[in-house]
Amino acid sequence: MLRSDLAWKNLQQHFPTTISNLRALDIGGGTGLVSLRLAKAGFQVVLLDSSAEMLAIARKTVETAGQSVPVTLRHAGADQLGTNLDNSAFHIVVCHNVLEFVDDAAAAIRDVASLLALDGRASFLVRNRAGEVLKAAIATGDLSRAKEALEATTAVDSLFGQTMRVFTPHEIRAMLQAANLELLAEYGVRVFSDYVNLENIDSTRYAQLLDLESTLGAKPDFAAISRYSQFIVRPSSASRGITE
Repeated sequence: MLRSDLAWKNLQQHFPTTISNLRALDIGGGTGLVSLRLAKAGFQVVLLDSSAEMLAIARKTVETAGQSVPVTLRHAGADQLGTNLDNSAFHIVVCHNVLEFVDDAAAAIRDVASLLALDGRASFLVRNRAGEVLKAAIATGDLSRAKEALEATTAVDSLFGQTMRVFTPHEIRAMLQAANLELLAEYGVRVFSDYVNLENIDSTRYAQLLDLESTLGAKPDFAAISRYSQFIVRPSSASRGITE
């Protein structure tokens, strides 16, 4: 929940402000919580997920919120954007924890870029390699694994046991630039919270945690060692036909 709350807080700061008929795309939308937030913020939302099981959970999330929630569910993966969303333009595209599991992250980023409206925004959230190093050293005490993680391009997800890619911020920035996307902001998400006891945390303490994590994540020195890296982008000046 903390990861989602932090990423949402960061994204909200970059919402378009002068656009009507807002459209949003939630790639790998999972449980549907981000799509629901987007819908409540005024967007017409398309949620994509490659997992039928996750789509079922998302459908229940949307149905619980009420029939008037403008969320459309589609069974598709990030590698199927071109065939499922032809001639579509979105003002917000959310691609959180998806690049870790696709065969070609650069191609997925290019596909997202092709779906953005000229004044749109995209948010990419990925697992940060430096965070894997600290997790191994601090959370598990596996110092050998921590050293190996310094250069590792993959890691094993502790929740599902699935192998995934991990990235450095430099790698993501290079792919964004190659896709003609301009970086508006970069954040670290979950800088320290994986290494402290957060059981039975009350609402006051959680608000303090969210505030501190948000403050640290906006500082480059702390963002560099966070568990996740978040990048907010828009089409480049050249894509928007702006001469600077």
